[in-house]
Amino acid sequence: MKMMFEKTGITKPFLIIPNYAVTGMQIGRNVKNAEIAIVGGTSRKITINGNLLKELKKNFKLISIGTNCDIVDEELPFMDYELMMDRISKVKYTLLAFQSRSDPQYPNDIYSLPNKFYDSLAAGTPVIIDNRFVSMKKIIEETNTGLILDLSKEPYKDLSLILNASGSYDSYLKNLGRYYDKFVWDNSKEDNFVDFIATIMNS
Repeated sequence: MKMMFEKTGITKPFLIIPNYAVTGMQIGRNVKNAEIAIVGGTSRKITINGNLLKELKKNFKLISIGTNCDIVDEELPFMDYELMMDRISKVKYTLLAFQSRSDPQYPNDIYSLPNKFYDSLAAGTPVIIDNRFVSMKKIIEETNTGLILDLSKEPYKDLSLILNASGSYDSYLKNLGRYYDKFVWDNSKEDNFVDFIATIMNS
């Protein structure tokens, strides 16, 4: 945000609305399968160390929903939103490790807050994110709702962090419930949006 304001010189009032989930799921409602989901219609490259990927597949089934992804074990088709949320709620983790440019520090990537990031958290599923992602990393650190890893290096160290996270998993689920309103669009957020628009229109 600071970078864009400096570049454009904008001094107008602003309201930031993240890509909130449309709706959420009751936390802990579904049994978690030994699966990791890669979700979202994207052609962006998935950056994850090949050795780590092989080791992950020994312990988890990798799936994708609504996107073609050559690293997964099963590709599921595009689903209605509620069906997709239900399916995400049944996996152990959602993985976010995309890269759309050759530069791994490309600002549109590292500062992004994808829809499926919020969908996953609202579905009660912790996320695994690459530590490149500045904005997502900040939210995960504040809420303790997932794992922040270097997915391109130190595969065995990161694998152990994933496999040994079972002791923290209940804490992740508890925090997903605690911070639920940070991930889902609701009436209070809509009221704030309407008030902001009304203020701008009347100024």
